[in-house]
Amino acid sequence: MNSLEDIISSWKKFDWEEKLSNVLNKKVKLLEERIECLKNTREKTSIWKLILSDGQDFLPVVLKIYKLPLKENHRLEINMYQKAYHIYHEFMPKLYWLEPKVNGNETWMFTECMQPLRGQIKLTPSHLERIIPTVAKFHALTYDERFLQYADLFDSTLPHFDSKEKVKERTKGIKKAKENLDLAMIDPNLKELVAPRYKIIKKILKKGPVFFPEMEESGQCLVHGDLHVHNICCENANDEKGDWKVSLIDWESAKHYPCWYDLVVLVELLIDFRSDWQQSEDEIRNQCVKVYSQEMLKYGITFNEEPLNLLKKAYLQRTLEKKLSSHLEKVLNGGKSTLLKRYLEKIEVWGKDLGLY
Repeated sequence: MNSLEDIISSWKKFDWEEKLSNVLNKKVKLLEERIECLKNTREKTSIWKLILSDGQDFLPVVLKIYKLPLKENHRLEINMYQKAYHIYHEFMPKLYWLEPKVNGNETWMFTECMQPLRGQIKLTPSHLERIIPTVAKFHALTYDERFLQYADLFDSTLPHFDSKEKVKERTKGIKKAKENLDLAMIDPNLKELVAPRYKIIKKILKKGPVFFPEMEESGQCLVHGDLHVHNICCENANDEKGDWKVSLIDWESAKHYPCWYDLVVLVELLIDFRSDWQQSEDEIRNQCVKVYSQEMLKYGITFNEEPLNLLKKAYLQRTLEKKLSSHLEKVLNGGKSTLLKRYLEKIEVWGKDLGLY
C-alpha cells in the first residue's frame, strides 16, 4: 500500500515535474495539498488523483501504481497503454507518462483525468444511443480478420474466447453452478426461487461449456470487458445536440471475445439493475441493438444471425458459465443478489426461445 508520503517522495526522486512539464509543453507544479487517494488496496494497485498547476490553470492527472509481481489483468492494462495506445488512443485517456521499475518493484502510469459520465447526468435509455457509436467504432477496428493486423500488439495475457484456458474456466464455473443449484434446493432462502426452474437449468448446464457454438463465428474483436457506466467518461454529456465525446477507462478486463459481450454489460445488465427501465425493456433492448448494428454497418460489418439473438446468447453464455454460480454462492453465504432472480427468469425464457431445452 502506498502512502501520501510515498507519492511526494517519489515525485521528487524521479523528477516527474520536469518530465510532465516536457510532455505538456508548459511548466507545471504538483499541488501536494490536493493529492487525493482514489483507491489503495492490498491487491497491489493504488490510484491517486493529482492536481498540477501552471500558475493559471489546473490540470487533474490520474496516477495508477502497479506493484510487482504483476497480476495478469494489470499486465494487460499496462500493455494496452505501452503497445496498443497508438491504435486506441481515441477511446482512452491521454497517456502522459509510463515508467517501470520505480522503487524497484512498481510501475507508475500518469494519464488524463477524465470526467465520468456517472454524476454528470441522470442516465436514460436514450443516452445509450449516444454511447454505442463509440463502442461500435472501437469494435470495428479489430473485428474478425482485422484483428490480425494488430495481433502483435498484445501478449499472452490477452484472454481469447476459444482458448484452452477459457474452456477450462467455463467448465469449472458450470460444475460450480450445478453444485450451488443443488445447495440452493435445500436452502430456505433460495429453494422457493430456484425450485420451479431447477430441472430446466440442470438440463441446460449439461450442454456447456459453450452453449452456443455459433458465438465463436458471430464476430470476435477486442472488447473492453467491463463496460458499465463507471468506466465510461464523456466531455460533453450535457450537450443535447452534438455527438458525445466518449472515452473508456479501466482496461484490465480487455479480451478477444464476441463483440456482443460489451453490449451485455452496457445494455442488458443496466436493464437488470434499473427496475424503472424494465417495463419498456424490449423497446430499449431492440433500439440499442438496432443502433449498434447500424453503426457497425458503417464500417462494413454485418452479422450472419439476428443481432438481437446474438445479444441474448452472449448474455446466457456469460450467465451460465460464471454469473449464475457466483450469485447463487453469494446468497448461500448469507448475502443478497439483486440480479439472481433476473438471471433465473431469463435463463428459463430465453433458453427456451433459443433452443437450449
